[in-house]
Amino acid sequence: MKYFLSGLIAIGLAIAAAPTQAADSRNVSVVNETGYAIKFLGFNAPDDGMDEWDNELDKVLQNQASTYVEFDNDDEGCVWNIRVDWQNYDESVLWKNVNLCKFNVLRLRYDPGTKTTSFTAE
Repeated sequence: MKYFLSGLIAIGLAIAAAPTQAADSRNVSVVNETGYAIKFLGFNAPDDGMDEWDNELDKVLQNQASTYVEFDNDDEGCVWNIRVDWQNYDESVLWKNVNLCKFNVLRLRYDPGTKTTSFTAE
C-alpha cells in the first residue's frame, strides 16, 4: 500500500509539473553546419520590414553548435524571414517567407564551391 500511494503521488506531481500548453509549432532548433561562427540570428514577420530584427543568440553560435528559438504568444503566423550574420564577415544571409510550422530543425549549411548558404529543414 505504501508503494501504491507513493506511485500515485509521483504521478500527480508529474501531471502538475507538465506544461499546460504544447510547444509552439514555430519553435525551432537551429544547427550551424556552415563551418563559420554566427554572431546574429534573427527572425521577423514579413510585414515587419527589413529593419526590425532581434538577435536570438546570447553568444556566438560556433560551427557544429545549435540553439533553440522559442516564439512568444504575441508572435503570430507561421511564415517568417530569417537573417544570419557571420562573426568575422560583414555579410548577411536572408531567407524570406519561411514556414516555420512545417519543421522542427533548421540546419544551416555553406557550400564554398558556389559560395551560397542554404538550409535543410527537418
